[in-house]
Amino acid sequence: MRNRELHHTLRDFALEAAALLEEELRNGAEIEFEVHEQPAGSKTVLYRYTPLTSKFIDERWDRLRALSSCDPAARALGNGAALYLRLQGVPGVDAEPALRELLDRLYDDATTFEFPEERFEKVYGDVERTLYQDSVAATVVGSLPGLELEHGRVDLGDGLSLIGGEAIDAPPEAVWSDPRERSGEPNVLVVLERDIRTDMPLPVTEARIRFRRLLMAFRLFKPGAVALGPLAWSRADQGAWQPVLVGSAGHLRGEPWLLTAAEEPELRELIEMLERARAGGAVAWALARFEMGCERPLDTEALSDYLLALRALLDGSDDTGRASLALRLAALCAEESDRRALQRRVELAFALERFVIGGGSGEAYVDTIGSESPRELVLEVEDQLRALLRDVLCGFLDADLKSAADDILLRSAEPFEIEARDTRRRFAPEGSEVGGQGSEETEATGHRPQATGAEVPVPRYWPQAGAVAQGEPPAPPPAPVEPEEDLDDGVTPSADWGFDDDPESYSAPV
Repeated sequence: MRNRELHHTLRDFALEAAALLEEELRNGAEIEFEVHEQPAGSKTVLYRYTPLTSKFIDERWDRLRALSSCDPAARALGNGAALYLRLQGVPGVDAEPALRELLDRLYDDATTFEFPEERFEKVYGDVERTLYQDSVAATVVGSLPGLELEHGRVDLGDGLSLIGGEAIDAPPEAVWSDPRERSGEPNVLVVLERDIRTDMPLPVTEARIRFRRLLMAFRLFKPGAVALGPLAWSRADQGAWQPVLVGSAGHLRGEPWLLTAAEEPELRELIEMLERARAGGAVAWALARFEMGCERPLDTEALSDYLLALRALLDGSDDTGRASLALRLAALCAEESDRRALQRRVELAFALERFVIGGGSGEAYVDTIGSESPRELVLEVEDQLRALLRDVLCGFLDADLKSAADDILLRSAEPFEIEARDTRRRFAPEGSEVGGQGSEETEATGHRPQATGAEVPVPRYWPQAGAVAQGEPPAPPPAPVEPEEDLDDGVTPSADWGFDDDPESYSAPV
């Protein structure tokens, strides 16, 4: 069998057509017969009854072409339909006449429509010989360390499939992590099968593109440790395997990536959507950063990649954007009642990044982040980024995520607040030292409080600000002093004024 996908789709169509035609007979429809006279001697004539099965099928072709299996069979037959029809002596170039001819050959001279398994295999063999004359079967295989399958083989469409390493004739270097020992679990292989003309090169470039896109689909589908081996192997027919470079293996971080039977249809749908997606600008940059993060050996190394990707998607390139990033992400990824909790988690992730960059100690980590697991924070950020990228690439969200988040917040019933710190320069009173007690930079945020008695507002993406300072609460600002004398009409008193008994305080040379 040269083309497993073509075989399966044609067989599905033939089975569904047989069920429909057999149901017609049970409901009272009859196959007409044609009578032929055949002389058997000088005075004897024999009559031969030929069932008009082709006419019976033709009268019901509109219903047959509406079957769910007809379109996939027509697509699989594709351009080879014209060649098949020409060799059968039937006019036409499209796939529908070829499928029609296939049914005629299956039920030639038949009076029932029970599916003829042996005849189908014979007819399909003729189809393959017709379609693949003067061609060779080309195969490219790559290894996927970290991937596990519930089923031994998963067809992903258009010649691409996932197969357990021991279930296919493949080079040992692809199947085993250590081909000399051949111990442990064999790798799952990604296999691209193509029928090419003898003068065509092997489909190595196509394999590189589709293998990388498949790995991207795995990472966008759900978390887990899966990578693509740096080498693939290609061959024509039963020739020798030749190694080819396909990309970087990356690192396996986290639990193995298991594909269950229930997830297979959804994964196929995601792969089809990614093949049609055209990512550009900030989305393409963020997607590249996301994949870099998935290939990092450590969670803390991946965190910066994920946060950079979120900054690109949610316009967090300046101070104002970074202050709003966590709130915008919460608006897009959480229900209204859960937004504050998600916002807080993202703020903690930013604090964790600053802690890692600063190289703080374990004791400082508890003061800055608390008892939160760094791995859990990284995985949460990764999951939110994955959801945003998947929805944008599949067309469920517009690429302008900043505007989409702001629209959600404006329609929100719950009021929200974005705080920003005062960046105006403050001067200490004459004779005092700047940087004394109460003015040192906090360990968690690196922010220097102002030398005033007022509370310092801090952006929300700086977590636990204010919880780090352990001193006494700031004293309230002094109340304004009431003037002792009435002011002239038209003069409005100011809280900044201070009144005393010295006339010089209210006069100046003219």
